[in-house]
Amino acid sequence: MKLEILLPYKVFLKEDDVSRMVVETSAGAMGFLPQRLDCAAVLVPGIMEYEAAGAGVKYIALDAVSYTHLT
Repeated sequence: MKLEILLPYKVFLKEDDVSRMVVETSAGAMGFLPQRLDCAAVLVPGIMEYEAAGAGVKYIALDAVSYTHLT
């Protein structure tokens, strides 16, 4: 699965081979796995966790609203 984190003024992160992801949204915590439908989510401040092939688990701290696009 592909992950893009978009800020209002630039692309913050692009990962092409993400195997799983857990994020906090305004609707609560959500987990994403490959083979699901494309989506976009507004994230709330918190910790985002994702696992990329060959890189292990990574964490990103979010302190403001950001937009994530999954394909």
